[in-house]
Amino acid sequence: MRARCRAAGAHPRYGGGASTWGAVERSARSAEGAARPSRHRSPARGRPTRLRRACRPEAPRRLPRSMRPPSLSSTARPPTAPCRPSRTGISEALPSITKEGILLSENAAALSRNTMDGKQVKKLVAIVVAALVFLFFQFACPVPAGLERTAMSAVGILLACIILWVTEALPFIVTVVLIFFLIPVTGILPYAATETQASVFNSSSLLVPIYCLFVFTVSGAVMSTPLPYRVASAALKFAGNSTTKLIVGFSVATSVLSMFVSDLAASAIFIGIGLSIVEANGGVKGKSGLAKALTVSVAAAAAIGGIGTPIGNSLNILCMTLVETYMGVRVTFLAWCAVNIPLALVVSVISGLWCAKAFKIEKIKPEALSVVSAKLADYGKMTAIEIKLIVWFVIAFGLMIMSTWFPQINSMLVAFAFTIIAFVPGINLLSKEQYYKNIPWEIIMMIIGVQALATGLVGTGVAAWFVNTVLAGASSWPLLLVVLVMCVITMILHICIPVGPPTVSVAVPLMIALAATTGVNGAVIACIGGILGGVTTWLPIDSIMMICYEKGWISMAEWLKKAWVPTAVLCVLSALYLPAMTGLMGY
Repeated sequence: MRARCRAAGAHPRYGGGASTWGAVERSARSAEGAARPSRHRSPARGRPTRLRRACRPEAPRRLPRSMRPPSLSSTARPPTAPCRPSRTGISEALPSITKEGILLSENAAALSRNTMDGKQVKKLVAIVVAALVFLFFQFACPVPAGLERTAMSAVGILLACIILWVTEALPFIVTVVLIFFLIPVTGILPYAATETQASVFNSSSLLVPIYCLFVFTVSGAVMSTPLPYRVASAALKFAGNSTTKLIVGFSVATSVLSMFVSDLAASAIFIGIGLSIVEANGGVKGKSGLAKALTVSVAAAAAIGGIGTPIGNSLNILCMTLVETYMGVRVTFLAWCAVNIPLALVVSVISGLWCAKAFKIEKIKPEALSVVSAKLADYGKMTAIEIKLIVWFVIAFGLMIMSTWFPQINSMLVAFAFTIIAFVPGINLLSKEQYYKNIPWEIIMMIIGVQALATGLVGTGVAAWFVNTVLAGASSWPLLLVVLVMCVITMILHICIPVGPPTVSVAVPLMIALAATTGVNGAVIACIGGILGGVTTWLPIDSIMMICYEKGWISMAEWLKKAWVPTAVLCVLSALYLPAMTGLMGY
């Protein structure tokens, strides 16, 4: 009997082998306490006898109703021996034990995977709408005079992809794959290159995505060191006990950091430090004016700072490449920095001052600043990895600037080379895991898809037709008005399309077509695309704004009332400043 009991591991009530439910109940019982001894009826004598402890199976303790899986409730009986647990019993009702010994059922999670919830329905609706939009332009939309059906197909693909990107009905990368499927199918570009047309796979330059790998190398290496916190510590020392200086200092510091690392990383660091000051100061969510001002100013500065250098935002190099491809205008690394770094710093200061005056800010207690300052001061002297990173970046940045006078030193090749150098043994600026973690593959793939979309819009002539139809007479407009219209159109597009690459895919081809009739230089178009295609504070739906807004310190109503000012200032200053400054740079 003992051997048979040991071999079978019989369940005292349901029988059978060591089933799923037996293991579950034994785990639950061990968390709640020892069970009562079980009695076993001897088959020979027909009377109950106690088994020895080594063989005696343990009786399950009845679980509370709220903790029982559905199959152990009063309406469903557990599987009986010797039946094997069913597939549904394993996949839908398999419970798990937490560290505290609480029995939790995963049935709800299983059901949510097998049934369509509200989000899935919305995604399905978005896919259907996108398909209908594409089919309308592909088959039903009238073709204007001077255009071919492929032009309407290009518009249909663009609008369908924007719907899918904005609603996230499909993963971003899958939508890019859809682009490369639809463009050849609709006849916009062939799969294989011909004597008169390039292949759809030649429509996207791999230089931009590979250059982005260097951008993310810089961002990942900087974020793996204490350098960002040293910048924050310097901003705190500058501020002292002044709330206005604190907000402006954080705006400028966030902007400067964002010129060299990703905008999201810069905003995450400084909003975290800023809100820790608010909490140490006793701030209350929804009432603290300091928290509201920091939320808006840091988010705006992170986006604005990204326009300063070509490596500050992947959109910058994308716009530079599109302008060079379709207008033949090469915007150098130095020219971009010389034009946009001053603009970014000035707008960041104005944004910080506006936030300091627009919100009713409470005074900061000295002890609140001292607590945060003490934490930031713990990093001590610079480490060897920080020194190596600074030397590595200064050399790379210097070579990219030198490419302005020495074309043989191509900034792209410099980026490729220094991406490799960052991982050479002995330098090791960041690990493989850190590097992969900092690469947003969705953005890289979207950039590839946007180049293909831009090729379709420009190559089919639909962008030029739209400009000549909607903006007829623009050739006689003053230059300032033309640039202002470009800025406003790009800004409105980014409000409606809260994703940078799709905004650029629409705005830049339109501006290129408008420049053909108005004479606006290509450097202005590249800057407008990178600036207003990457910055919008009107709504907290852009990812950079959302990471600060979701902290919960400011309401949507207050955001809508006051957060639009930085973008409006940037739009007006861009229209006034860019033509003059790019002209001084020789464009």
